[in-house]
This record gives sequence, structure tokens and C-alpha cells, in this order.
Amino acid sequence: MQYNVFQVFVFFAVLLSFVSTDMRIVCYYANWSLYRLPHTPILYPDYIDPSLCTHIHAAFALINPTTLKIEPSEKHDTNFSDKFGTSLYLRLNKLKRYRPSLKLLLAVGGWNARSEAFNNILTNSSTRATFIRQTKQFLKGWNFDGIDLDWEFPGDIERGAMNNSREEFNILIKEMHESFHNHSNPFLLTAAVTADPIKVDNGYVVPDFCHHLDYVSVMTYDYHGSWDNVTGVNAPLYGKYAAENDTDDDGQWKNVNNSIHYWLSNGCPAEKLNLGLALYGRSFTLANNSDSVSIGTETIGSGIAGPFTKENGTLAYFEICQKLRLYNWTRVFDTDVQAPYAYSSGSSTLEKQWVGYDDLKSVTVKVLYAKTMNLGGAMLWSLDQDDFTGLYCQQGAFPFTRRVRDILVSSNKTIEEESSYSTKPRSKQTSKFIPIHRRTSQKYRSSLTSTLRSNAASVCVRSNVILYLFSIISFKILTR
Repeated sequence: MQYNVFQVFVFFAVLLSFVSTDMRIVCYYANWSLYRLPHTPILYPDYIDPSLCTHIHAAFALINPTTLKIEPSEKHDTNFSDKFGTSLYLRLNKLKRYRPSLKLLLAVGGWNARSEAFNNILTNSSTRATFIRQTKQFLKGWNFDGIDLDWEFPGDIERGAMNNSREEFNILIKEMHESFHNHSNPFLLTAAVTADPIKVDNGYVVPDFCHHLDYVSVMTYDYHGSWDNVTGVNAPLYGKYAAENDTDDDGQWKNVNNSIHYWLSNGCPAEKLNLGLALYGRSFTLANNSDSVSIGTETIGSGIAGPFTKENGTLAYFEICQKLRLYNWTRVFDTDVQAPYAYSSGSSTLEKQWVGYDDLKSVTVKVLYAKTMNLGGAMLWSLDQDDFTGLYCQQGAFPFTRRVRDILVSSNKTIEEESSYSTKPRSKQTSKFIPIHRRTSQKYRSSLTSTLRSNAASVCVRSNVILYLFSIISFKILTR
């Protein structure tokens, strides 16, 4: 019996389905990234590898506070133009041709949108119904699979949220869920939420909120930045100090582990939660008289803007790679927070730069953590800040996003080479990663490295076994 190449390809696809994961990989795509300088690499939707993500969120659309209609925030979102060609929404939709299972959602709101439009939606049952009806029309018209609500944040009076927004927002979510799921082709309903426990208490009726959403992406980053006046890692997995000395008043809640446990302890099912990952770092300018470069060093302001993203206090992942490779910045991995930081070696004010970020090593730890905690997946902000060209990090195209995907599907052969946590298994016994409690005492840290090594190693071993079996079977098929 003869087999053609297509039949072998189908067989290969079926085989891979057995090692695939149900975990989500939610990737945000920022529509303003198209405005970078002409000589700057620009990530057009056409250049996105659709196999990297299970869901792509187009960020951000706006809500007209008067009409309550969704409106594009940039002209190129819905309009054709000589500069960008086909409209952004249509270009994103074309990715489904190559991966039909890919879900495309419209993210609405964002940091700059504040609360006015959401407040107006929550006024009464009539305004909520108007918003829901018009939203469904917009999603259907542009072939979106759902909507992602990015209100930053309900219950936050300082950012304009009305006093009873926590309860009213919960009602809106319930009504949207009922409306979105009452037909044969339902829309997805999701939300991006705060990692701050105070904002969680003020903004969400957590059990109901999570129940009525398809998934919830926790923005587990921006814990530290230039507003702190001392250096700090953008998204530490764990707190810097031992649990016995931790107090929320001292800001020791500011780590990923604490935030995830807070959402879980308040009634959000683990499978609904996505662990937020930042593809950028928060940067600082160190004080002139400072000889220290460690976490907690005094600063005099935000770091100098990157040459491409042009935002003070922020460097994209690919910009950090550029600093490390071309400008000889020094990288240090802090084992307490399980994340790296890097700094320049210059002596002048402009040269005394420092950035805390995530790289392939720390994101490996985080995704293994998410798997061990049985979370629903990971969320990445944002694709345009990855090294999508492969020019800056020398790790191939989309190295950060690809690492997340490969760990989740347990198929990355390079984890062992690129992560110090990956070693050959020392025994046949399966070692499980022990979830760290909300406040992590020092006694747990000694077991962290060994448990992560076993997890990463098992990923590599399973991958190699599957590929080996596939090679044997394919050879026999092709030579019959």
C-alpha cells in the first residue's frame, strides 16, 4: 500500500494532536505599534505566526461614552489606506485561513480609556442592553469571535469609576454572558483584570465574575517601575523577602505568586485564569552617587526610552536584547524573585541605566508554574514587543512567545539547552512542582530549583520520545 506526502502530513498532524494542550495562549496585538519609525521593524498582522497563539486580542477599541457604540481607536483598524493596505481587522482575520481554530477577540478599553464609557453603560438596564446589542453587531460585522473587556479598573474611584461599579459591572457581565451564549455560534466573553488585591476587592464579585467569563487574564506585571524611586523587577514571580517578615503594608504582595493565589482564594477557578506575561521591562536611571546595581537601589527617574518603542521607563524585549548584545549590558538573574535584571556599565547619568524584565529563563519558570497550578493558560502583552524578526536576540523569530507555546505543548527541544533549570532526570520518579503559598518562606525556596529541573526535563524527554516514535513510523510508511 502506497502513501503520499499529504497522507503522511495528516498522520503527523493527528500525532501532534495527542501531545497538544488545552491551555490557552492569549496574545495581545497593539494597533498603535504600526506607527513606529519607518526604519523600525513593524509587526504587521500578516507576519504573525498563527501557530504561536490560541487567541489573539486586537487592542484596543474604544466605547463612545454617548452612543455606547464600539469605535476603532485608529483609522487603520477598519479603513483601507495606502500606507498600511488592507484594514487591520481584516488582516488579522486572514490568520484564520492558516489556523482555523485560532480565535480573534476585540479588546475594548485599556489604560488610557479610563472609566467614563463603562460608567455610562452601567447606568441602568436599558443602557446595558443597548451596549450589548450594538457590541454583538460590531463583532459580527468584523468577524470577531468575542470581546475582551479591559476596564482599568472597576471600583477604582481615583480613575473615575463610580461608587457602585463593582456590583453593576457584575450585572453587566452576567447579562452579556446570557446574550452571548444564547445561539448556536456564541461569542467569547473575557476580561483583563488587576493583580492588586485591593483593586480586586473593590472591583469584582470574583466567583460570579469568573463564572460568567470564558477566561480571565490577570495582568501580573507592572509591580514595580520608576514610580517606586528604587529599582525593582517588572514582574517578580515571588517576593524578595521571607514570608515571616512579609506584610501587605510594605508592598510584599507585589509578585505573581501572591496575585494568582489571591484570585484563587477569592473563588476564581484555576482553569479560568491566564497568567499574564510582559514582553517588556521597566527601566530606571540610577542615582549618580550609587555604587549598587541590585534590586532596591535608589533611582532618580525612569530609564531612557528605547530607540524603537520611544517610551521612557519601558524597554521592549527585543530592545533589551539589543542592550545586552550590542552595548554590553550586564545581566543578573535574581533567584529570590526568579527574574533577571540588566544594567549598563557607564559612569555618567545617562549611562547609569537599569531594567527588570523577563527572559527565556524566567518565562520558562513562570509557565511551568502556571501548569503546576493548573491554570487555564498564559496571556502575553504584547506580540509587537517580542523579537519577531529574530534580529536582536539571535534566538529565532518570536523567541519569547515561542518559548511559552513550546512549554505549554511540551514540545520544545531547546529548553534543556537554554534554561539552567533543565537537566537530565536523575531517576524515573516523577517530581512534582510544589505550589508556593501566597507568602513564600525561605524553607520552600531550596526545593524550587530541583522541582523545576524535573518538570523541564520531563518536557524534553516526552518530546524526544514522541519525535522518535514518529520518525520510526514515518520511515516504515514511506518505505512500504
